[in-house]
Amino acid sequence: MQLLDWPFLDALQTGALAALFVSFGTDAFSRRDKMMGWLSLSCLLVGLRHAVLAVGTLPTLNPDLVDRAQSLLVAFGFIALTAAFAELFPAQVPRRFPVWIALAMIPNYIRNLLLPHPSFLDTWMHNAANIIYLVGCGCILHWTLQARQNGDPMGRRLFPGFLGLTLPVVIEIAALSLFDQKIRLSGFSLVALAMGIGTSWRWLVSNAMEANLQSAEAEVDVWRSLIPGSAFRTDRPSPLMDGLFGPSWPDRIRSAPDQPLVGSDGFTYRFRSRFLHENERVGWYERDEETQPGHQGFLSGWTVGLGMDDPSENARIQSLLRSWGADVQLWGTIPPREGPYPSVLLWAREPSILSVWREDDLGRRRPRWIQIGGPITDGPHARLAFGPSESGLQRTLERLLSRG
Repeated sequence: MQLLDWPFLDALQTGALAALFVSFGTDAFSRRDKMMGWLSLSCLLVGLRHAVLAVGTLPTLNPDLVDRAQSLLVAFGFIALTAAFAELFPAQVPRRFPVWIALAMIPNYIRNLLLPHPSFLDTWMHNAANIIYLVGCGCILHWTLQARQNGDPMGRRLFPGFLGLTLPVVIEIAALSLFDQKIRLSGFSLVALAMGIGTSWRWLVSNAMEANLQSAEAEVDVWRSLIPGSAFRTDRPSPLMDGLFGPSWPDRIRSAPDQPLVGSDGFTYRFRSRFLHENERVGWYERDEETQPGHQGFLSGWTVGLGMDDPSENARIQSLLRSWGADVQLWGTIPPREGPYPSVLLWAREPSILSVWREDDLGRRRPRWIQIGGPITDGPHARLAFGPSESGLQRTLERLLSRG
């Protein structure tokens, strides 16, 4: 039974690294991820190295040129790998670590570009380059162990794998330096290493995105709780929105987010919303008083009792109430002892005088009245200074009537 020959193994490693280059490169480009970009470049360079080795077995190619090309490619691939580690563990790996490795590889550049093979100086420079690989792998293991001890999730997941996958690299370097045997299996180590880094990195990114999503959802819920009854999400049911705008309100908001809607109470409502996800939106609504048709008749259907000492002020407020659609009942300064009583009372007296009514528990009656002028007293009522402005009186009435 014939064992697999080296060109087949090199071709196998080339194909695996090319697949990782495409996968990681696409991910790096789509997410602008530097770590995945450097890892993808490392897979490409080392994959090209094994492609050169696989093709270099052809008798028409110069073995010396093949050896020089593969040596340079593996050096550049290792530099790209150190850059990926600098992005992977920024708290442990110095930012200049890839630069240090690139400068330490100068003897390797010189021997491949300038020196004849073989020669005495070529051999020593080759051994120096191999020592740089070993030192670089040792530093990577040391910093990965530090990250593991510091609780870094990538360090916990990757350190055992790094420890095992550096063994083929050490064996390859030792076999070449001590016995002049070329056992090129480091490509398989890079395949496993790249797969471990890539899958772990994607796991970390996915977990981070899930945590951010949950945090955003929690923040949305907090903001919605600050405006209860007025907030909405088009991807969640809302009986209040259904009752006010009908069951089709989510589709209407999705199709025209800035379009006001008329509620079942006859008022127009403005919407303030933001994009949530896909075509869904989140926001709140508020009643549009300024553009509401017939706004001047907001007191239609309400009976308002009016009792003022000053005749001119009494006439002015009476005119305003009637213009707003109210049915005005003119009271004197003494309230009637028998009902029916008005829905709203505007009166230039303190609330305690209303104890003449047969129901003494004014809080339980939830009466709506506005005291105009007079002493400041406690009670379930609103108070305005004498001679209130039209806008101030209107806002106070709207606030009282909105209590239901």
